[in-house]
Amino acid sequence: MLFSLGLTLSACSIIITNNNNNKPAIKTTISNQGFNQLKVSAAITDISIKYGDKYNVEYEGPKNLKPTVSRKNGNMTIKQSASGVHHINGDPAITITVPKHLLKSLNLSTDDGDIEVENIATTNPISLNTDDGDIDINNLKSPSGRINTSDGDITISKLNSKNGFKINTDDGDIKVKGDSSSDTFTQNKNSANVLTASTQDGDIKIK
Repeated sequence: MLFSLGLTLSACSIIITNNNNNKPAIKTTISNQGFNQLKVSAAITDISIKYGDKYNVEYEGPKNLKPTVSRKNGNMTIKQSASGVHHINGDPAITITVPKHLLKSLNLSTDDGDIEVENIATTNPISLNTDDGDIDINNLKSPSGRINTSDGDITISKLNSKNGFKINTDDGDIKVKGDSSSDTFTQNKNSANVLTASTQDGDIKIK
């Protein structure tokens, strides 16, 4: 894996507002159907996708924040809304397992929560975004993609790409590590495979 590298640093400010919302918690499987394309659009929840024995989507958190799931032609869409809710007790979580490493597409977005991707590959570019949370990636293969958090750290290990990745956090650190000692990063913005990492308030470590 050979990445070229671009880095950007500047400064910013963050404003956070919170409201309380106390509802009974549940833990339930919301889908066990197969899919090859996945889109998650959530309001207040962590999102985790990883390789597993079978297709499974599990939700744990307040009952009134339980996501909806739809599936058509292999395309699974998971949506969660939280109108008027900005903070809750506990950490709601959507956990997704897939028995195949390879997906056609992957798009994960949450307004408030962490994102974790482990042992996943896609044939199309991916998009990972959270407004308030960390992003952790371990063993991801994708032709290209965008990884963004407005307030949180980004940690990446074993990222394989052909056409480059754009990684950004407005307030947080970025750490990128190759999958072996032979991986190299060179600073050449004209390369076809460019890893662009930027933070407005934080550190960037590439090794």
